[in-house]
Amino acid sequence: MIEADVEPNVVSYNSLIHGCGRRGDITAAERWIEEMKTRNLEPEVTTYTLVIDACAKAGDMLRAERWLETMQEANIEPNVVSYSAMIHACAKASNPARAEHWHAKMLEKGVLPNAHSFSAVINACAKAGDIVAAIQWLDKMEDAGIVADVVVYSTVLDACAKVGDADRSSQVFKQMVANGIRPNVVSYASLARPHAHNGDYQEVERLRSEMEGSGLKMNEYFLYALLLSYASSRPRQIDRAEAALREAVKAGIEINRHVLTALGRAVGRNRCNELASELCIRETASSGHCRNGVRRPVRAHA
Repeated sequence: MIEADVEPNVVSYNSLIHGCGRRGDITAAERWIEEMKTRNLEPEVTTYTLVIDACAKAGDMLRAERWLETMQEANIEPNVVSYSAMIHACAKASNPARAEHWHAKMLEKGVLPNAHSFSAVINACAKAGDIVAAIQWLDKMEDAGIVADVVVYSTVLDACAKVGDADRSSQVFKQMVANGIRPNVVSYASLARPHAHNGDYQEVERLRSEMEGSGLKMNEYFLYALLLSYASSRPRQIDRAEAALREAVKAGIEINRHVLTALGRAVGRNRCNELASELCIRETASSGHCRNGVRRPVRAHA
């Protein structure tokens, strides 16, 4: 463009910064915004927001805060997208306190929150394992008249699963359904995991039936929960685990490292290796057993 004597404008630089942000390349994003200034182009709200978003994708909360402050010093007021990017950076850093701080700052400036800003705060609380705060923010979101989608609910369900809170997980799931949000496979897998850790395979199987009855097919996430429930049951449900694996392979479900780890716990390391060899489970991005038809050893955890 420059060689053709076409002078770049703010939109040109925003596109470059956006590309760097998609990769989380903060240094490159910062380099382009500085070059803009040498061409006497003034960065606008979108420009600063894209740099903040690059910081968020890289998980650099402090750098994102510096750019938001630089933006304000330049007398450019952040909008809801800017604040949402900042809150997302806090979420990546698992820092709900700062996420709540910037959400409060946004309200102080008279900027109305939206689904993205609320979901970013909920995500920050969920990543930090603060289930109570995540649910409180979910309620605040609904009180503000903003409808949470299946992704937001699944984020809270996943947080409940990580701390093994089956009761709260069930409450959130019921709330989601009551609000007319159709659960997806990820929702069901997150709902099943606390029960799986408790060895309640009957409940996990019931959830599978409910899920498939609603037209959803099991994937590797739910398969992991199912095998984990068999492994955590006392006694272990070896036959059920083996049958589930065979059915999953036949259905073309990805058998990844996590699935094989749960299988190894359910049936034992040796039997897991035998099944992987017999079924020639192909290597996936996160497992490693058969590549191009050549069998490789399985490192299952008993």
